Amino acid sequence: MKLLLIQAWNAQEASLRSRFSNLISYSSLTLAAIYALIPEGMFSCIDIVDEYSQTVDYNKKHYDLVMISSDTSSIPAAYRHSRAFRKRGSYTVIGGYHATALPDEVMRHCCTVIAGPAERSVPAFLRDFAAGHPKRFYREFNVHSGDFPVPAREQITGKHKLRIPAVIANRGCINHCKYCSMPVMWHSDPRPLRDVLAEIRALKTKLLIFYDPNFFAHREYAIRLMKALIPLHLRWVGNATADFGMDEELMTLAHKSGCCGVLIGFESQNPQSLKGVAKRFSDAGRYREIVANIHRHGMAVNGCFVVGFDTDTEEQLRALPDYVDHLGLDLCRFAILTPYPGTQLWKDMERSGRIVTKDWALYNQHHVVYKPAQIAPDRLHTLYREIWKSAYGWKRIFRRVWQSPTCGKLPGLFLLGANIGFRNLGIDGKRR
Repeated sequence: MKLLLIQAWNAQEASLRSRFSNLISYSSLTLAAIYALIPEGMFSCIDIVDEYSQTVDYNKKHYDLVMISSDTSSIPAAYRHSRAFRKRGSYTVIGGYHATALPDEVMRHCCTVIAGPAERSVPAFLRDFAAGHPKRFYREFNVHSGDFPVPAREQITGKHKLRIPAVIANRGCINHCKYCSMPVMWHSDPRPLRDVLAEIRALKTKLLIFYDPNFFAHREYAIRLMKALIPLHLRWVGNATADFGMDEELMTLAHKSGCCGVLIGFESQNPQSLKGVAKRFSDAGRYREIVANIHRHGMAVNGCFVVGFDTDTEEQLRALPDYVDHLGLDLCRFAILTPYPGTQLWKDMERSGRIVTKDWALYNQHHVVYKPAQIAPDRLHTLYREIWKSAYGWKRIFRRVWQSPTCGKLPGLFLLGANIGFRNLGIDGKRR
């Protein structure tokens, strides 16, 4: 039997890829993890296509089985691939976030849906498929961190991606922000420390990215992990929440263990906006202090913001680039508020009739897919592009890099590259 694994990609996001993509785009571990779940010898041929940098060829060869992973914005591509391969006699499977949030919809476009974590569902499906009686739907809730396989990274292309390996210690988050899709897919469950450390040592790297949505969520676990990282002499980055910048012990240990930067979802300068979406930490008045504290410990801060909250005004959004300067951030990212299916935000907006389109290709955080409370959709779309352009003017880029605690060090070069990468992200204002 022959198997094809596909990571679907939203064709509408082609403009987001450029010659600078490898400065800001991280390699997904999804296909690598799925590959590691496949029993050895089950297939005579396993091909892998990551559409971010590769092309799906429907006529290259016949595949007995085609398994497609997709998020919401790429689900139209997944449906297209499934349809094309089914016409050619292949059995198709779709999994990933959208399949977890809307399994009934996805089931209309493929032979089998795999929802939620794959660690037990994929092996169960493959056993059933080999025996000739696959089910239409698989969802295993009883998945524990000890089930996680070591991703088969060597099987995945790194083309157009940042060449720094990534590891996940805990893929869930303890917070439940209304707009966040994370709780729909995963729950917080830190992996056994020995497994994480063994995976890191096997990578034989001195640079590392932790994909954990909230590296410091389980405080004692994070402390034990960071203490174990110290002898490895790594340089690493990860995600944190704003209150990390008020925890002296965590900041000190993070820097000592090799942390050179954290990404923090500040989201808004408006406490009302933060409380409205159930952000656990909503004291925006302390953001500048938090950034200064983290800088004092030698780490850079990538601050992320969401535009389009119900309390947002045009004046506040236009001031965002200046606010980034005020905070002293080293890097910044912006996204349009997006009500992903399955989230509490989606449920609230669907109930109140505020969802204006279910063209899933537009659900990529760069388009307005709902009715904003105070700003017209077209105007919010325009403001979003203006914010990116203003925040990534050359003067601002060089000031951020020059003032960063990483300036003059190796992480400072990556920071400069990331700023240039975001400047060339390709958010050009075009609308479909």
